[in-house]
Amino acid sequence: MTDGYYEAMAAVVKTVKVTPALAARLARVAKTRGCSESELIREGIERVAREDGGLDMQKLIGPDVGSGKGPRDLSASRRHMVGYGRSRHR
Repeated sequence: MTDGYYEAMAAVVKTVKVTPALAARLARVAKTRGCSESELIREGIERVAREDGGLDMQKLIGPDVGSGKGPRDLSASRRHMVGYGRSRHR
């Protein structure tokens, strides 16, 4: 990946705060590799995102979805909608 690749694409700019020590390490590694600090940051974000993968709530909850007792659709009864959308501090 080169910065030219991202310059040609629509990009989202994010601001990241790092400690002075981390900033110095980032600069050293970028110079050693001959790439930009932005490339290293993107590489790190991509690695974390790939490894994390996020939680699959459907898989976690699985068969328990919809197994609760109560009215099928709370919005169907005006009694259940009393006060909905109003501030509690009135």
